[in-house]
Amino acid sequence: MISKLVNKIKAFINEHLKTGTVLVLSFLIVILCGTVLLCLPISQRNSITILDAAFTSVSATCVTGLMTINNFADLTLFGQIVVLLMIQIGGLGLMSFISLMLMAINNKLDYKDRSLIKDMLNKDSFEDIGLFLTSIVNYSLMIEATGFLILLTQMFNGTAYSVFQSLFLSISAFCNAGMDIIGYSSLMPYQSNFIVNFTVITLIVLGGLGFAVWFDVTRNLKICAKMKYHFSFFIKSLKLQTKIVLIMSNLLIISGALLTLLFEYDNALAGLNLFDKIIASLFNSVTLRTAGFYTIDNSILNSPSKIFMSVYMLIGGSPGGTAGGLKTTTIFLVLYAIYSELKGRINMHLFNRHITKRNFIRASMIMMIYILLIIISLLFLTSFEKFSSIDLLFEACSALGTVGLTIGITPELTALGKIIIMLLMYIGRVGPVTLLFLLKTNESENQNIKYPITEIMVG
Repeated sequence: MISKLVNKIKAFINEHLKTGTVLVLSFLIVILCGTVLLCLPISQRNSITILDAAFTSVSATCVTGLMTINNFADLTLFGQIVVLLMIQIGGLGLMSFISLMLMAINNKLDYKDRSLIKDMLNKDSFEDIGLFLTSIVNYSLMIEATGFLILLTQMFNGTAYSVFQSLFLSISAFCNAGMDIIGYSSLMPYQSNFIVNFTVITLIVLGGLGFAVWFDVTRNLKICAKMKYHFSFFIKSLKLQTKIVLIMSNLLIISGALLTLLFEYDNALAGLNLFDKIIASLFNSVTLRTAGFYTIDNSILNSPSKIFMSVYMLIGGSPGGTAGGLKTTTIFLVLYAIYSELKGRINMHLFNRHITKRNFIRASMIMMIYILLIIISLLFLTSFEKFSSIDLLFEACSALGTVGLTIGITPELTALGKIIIMLLMYIGRVGPVTLLFLLKTNESENQNIKYPITEIMVG
């Protein structure tokens, strides 16, 4: 019965819907179902509005973490389980679970299924797509389970609920969702707990690096260990994307920690000893990779911190993982294109690999779309919201980058402001390029025609 139903749905999708449309609709379906479930009395400890239920559903499914309610105080255990399921589905993608079910039923994936998974996971080829998907789910569950057990040693207080809190935090951290059910101040109660900080940092980084990256890293580590190769061989054998992701991720994390320490040393970090200040700064930097947890009071941040954090949140994590944002590879390509132009290079090479101009054009396009979205959203938000422009910029970048950090203004936004933030979270999760490609039409112009070359003055 289930097999027939799944196959009928699959046939309808193959016949009527584009790949991008399926990806966009899959998130909308989860959001709608989550909203309905959160509106039920069984989900609410304190009464919440339909708009707040929808906002929570969007934030959880888009693994953002911005909240207009408090999950700990306003939702029952049932409501919290609903939110946790949306985080897990949103992090790995509804199509991942549907595709696994199709594999279980039919023992294979057709071209449409593989195309969906390839686009959803930003994989560069169809090679071993079924095995790749299965490995992602297995590794994700294994990492989340490990994180849960470590967190449990620090959070267990003799109650069953503390067990659920540990599980919730582990899944939310790996999926870069930034939600918790600990209390009213995220992870500030564990500000000086090294084990909790390090575990959450590790989960965030593993989720944000991208699945293809850590598969590449682990595969080459195994080869080097088995063949007893030198570490230099391991570095050389990594794919170009892996190298770029690791370089950019480390640069952003280290620089973000140093900037936090510099700007907040006597402000948000005041009262902590030097070691705790360093840990809090590192945690803050890592959470900017689209996680959204915090161990310092964001409401008292200095203006320079708000500005650099907004930029870092917009950059986000890496492609093919649970993180959102522009992505580390995008910003790297834009910066490398500027560097190459300044050097007068015609061809762009890196680590003995040629990078096509199409990659640079696409990266520039994505960056411009994100900037335009922030500008447009700020034009609307500053028109009818009472908060300062810098606070609204922080909120908008956090939403579009699917981060979840806030100055504390999210619950106080107007209904229209909440809707704009919801749209930014949704666009940030499915990707603005995916939405634009839905409007793409086949180019009727003959691509073989060659026109005279001309130059246009710029700058």
